[in-house]
Amino acid sequence: MMLLSVLASAEPNAAPPFFTLLTVVFMGIIAIALILAHFRQSLMAGYFICGVILANCGILDHIPNSDVSIQALSEVGIILLMFTLGLEFSLDELKHLRKTALLGGGLQMFLCTAVFGLGLHYVTGMDLSHSLTVGAIMGLSSTAVALKSFQEFGLSGTSGARMALGIALFQDIAAIMLVAIMPQIFGTSRDSWETAFNIGAAVLRGVIFLAAAWLIGRYLLPRVMLAVARTKSRELFTLMVFAICSGIAMLASLLGLSIELGAFTAGLFVSGSYYSHRVLSEVLPFKDLFLTIFFVSAGLLIDINDLWEHIGNVVVFATFVLAVKFVACLVAAHFLKIPGRMGIMASTALTNVGEFSLVLIPFMQEITPIPALVTANVYAIAAVSMGMTPLLMKAARRLTPLLVRIPGLKLKNERMSVETLITRVSGIKDHAVICGYGPVGRKMHESLGRYGIPCIIIDLNADTVKSLLNGGHLAFLGDIQHQITMELASIRTARLIAFTFPDPNPALSTYMQIKNANPDITVIARAKFRSEVASLHHAGIVNVIHDEEETGAAAVRLAKLSFDIIETGNGGPLSH
Repeated sequence: MMLLSVLASAEPNAAPPFFTLLTVVFMGIIAIALILAHFRQSLMAGYFICGVILANCGILDHIPNSDVSIQALSEVGIILLMFTLGLEFSLDELKHLRKTALLGGGLQMFLCTAVFGLGLHYVTGMDLSHSLTVGAIMGLSSTAVALKSFQEFGLSGTSGARMALGIALFQDIAAIMLVAIMPQIFGTSRDSWETAFNIGAAVLRGVIFLAAAWLIGRYLLPRVMLAVARTKSRELFTLMVFAICSGIAMLASLLGLSIELGAFTAGLFVSGSYYSHRVLSEVLPFKDLFLTIFFVSAGLLIDINDLWEHIGNVVVFATFVLAVKFVACLVAAHFLKIPGRMGIMASTALTNVGEFSLVLIPFMQEITPIPALVTANVYAIAAVSMGMTPLLMKAARRLTPLLVRIPGLKLKNERMSVETLITRVSGIKDHAVICGYGPVGRKMHESLGRYGIPCIIIDLNADTVKSLLNGGHLAFLGDIQHQITMELASIRTARLIAFTFPDPNPALSTYMQIKNANPDITVIARAKFRSEVASLHHAGIVNVIHDEEETGAAAVRLAKLSFDIIETGNGGPLSH
């Protein structure tokens, strides 16, 4: 960090302050993230820690207006987070998990809100409405951390993972509701009737906004997205995605609603279109970048000296929060009749205080004051708990044989079922992934289909994908070079992936990722020139179709047929 301080302080006029700020932040993030990655810890906690270090080592004092710049970038990250949440939100998925979400999630949020809210009210003297709201915010967990932890332990298809997903979906809905109602609850009005009127007016504005957004999403967006997709311009599609997100978010702002709510609604309406997967793949890199800056900005709010003075309170508070969230989820697991071991694993995965809490606390601070000690504790607990989740799950996995024997837990102590012993294989497997649906891709699809081999087709042509979907085929509008597209194509369980277009770059850029995910998969690539064949072979791709070579071989074969030349086994002519 001494080097970063020197870089930040030397010749302040040599570079714009904004550029200097980004350089310092990115270098700090990479340094800390590499250390945490070496110890297999959560990178999100690393971003927060980076902000804490930058805020307390004096680096940012040499950069003018650094706090304003970081705040602006973090707000963009929050908007994109809400937009991607809307894209990933599935009403069908919620319907499938409605019991888990409504019963489990509702019970967990109620218990956490009540215990945390009443506790803060009596300990800190906060107004009850404020303390209950903060309690609800602390009840939110990190969906990404929880589900990723299940994946790392090979338990992504278990009842515990489904319980965690269902509760997380309910928490996401609760977070959206908090964004919508907090400005009305904590507005300037102190009169109960005026507050009720403000809430009613907000509901009316919300209805108007949803109606307008629905009309735009139903009639305007499909035509615009189709027109842009037909241009086959990647940069234009990316610009369109940001225009949709910012446009509908601005519409919400004009109606007196939060921009975050508008961004979520924009993602929700796009999620039902043919283009949702491609939109998600385009926006994820930008969201990750800006959201990283958001976590850094949250860390900037922590004063190490103040935190150290109250370290005892922080430790007690953190232990209390983790214990309450764990017990609340165990109670939900009991009512959902989740097997004991999986209930404990799911409860452990959801003990953390998630990224939405880091979003909602400053959002609430803009509306109404919150004690500084409370906000500092929430920030610290969020960072530590997200980082500790994988370690806690590892410990819980070892302790569950003992925990399920405790009578007071009243958990269903049954033998581990097959689904809790082995990761269930869900969906397609032993299939072919065909990238590109031109003449070669179509021919391969038809040929493999005759042998009953399932295929997933990935293409950038909106009309092609729409036609395939209407025909009952599995197809995605997307780019195989994006990680999200690979996951949608179930690369881990595929037997073959074929790049059917004569551009070697997608195969070269994704080969290592594909092989890391599935070492046994067969990769087929196309190349137009001999130099491209050499590049593909050098990368490790053995099965390369050389267009010029194959065309030359076909031409020679046809020429021989025209002269009635039949070759012997050693290649010599048999007759003429």
